[in-house]
Amino acid sequence: MSPRAYRMETREAAAAQTREKILSAARDLLVGEAFSEFTMDAVARKADVSRLTVYYQFESKVGLLEALYNYIAKRGEMDRLADVFRHRSAPLTTLHDFILVFARFWASDRDVIRRLHGLGAIDPEIAQSLRARNERRAQGLRVVVSRYTKTNSSLTSIEEPVAIDTLHMLTSFETFDALAGSTRSFDDVVAILHRLAHHAIRFVARTQE
Repeated sequence: MSPRAYRMETREAAAAQTREKILSAARDLLVGEAFSEFTMDAVARKADVSRLTVYYQFESKVGLLEALYNYIAKRGEMDRLADVFRHRSAPLTTLHDFILVFARFWASDRDVIRRLHGLGAIDPEIAQSLRARNERRAQGLRVVVSRYTKTNSSLTSIEEPVAIDTLHMLTSFETFDALAGSTRSFDDVVAILHRLAHHAIRFVARTQE
């Protein structure tokens, strides 16, 4: 490796390490009791970097929160969603896997996701970002339901939009968070979501499924 390439690799590694430190600090501040005081300055102090470094990495508070959401998504293994659609499984299996991926994500860091969604209720820019994410989830469900409709006559094209909207509600963080509460296990929540999803597409699962 040439000295120049080595230096570039070293700088990139240092930048990635700094980014990770900033995101970790942002996460800790967001779930703290004084999260209303969440600012770029506060994040910089927590991460022990300059304010300019935070802005250089993320440009704005919204950019930082967007990156934090992506950071949580990566830790919550949202990349598994690509495999759900890559494998041409039976539509019901695809739906089950879709639900499981999002449930794992929602369960991975409920506190910070709850705060991010709460900020979306009062900040238009954050709300717009969350709407874009929700639309991508809805688009995935359109694919799942379309596959199901092609192989099952129990769901008509007229009923598809209702099924999609219902599944979109069932796979939301708000639904998962409400069902999980403080006592219900992850497996129990997923089982409930699967049963409700069957009703949404007018499908009664066989016992072995």
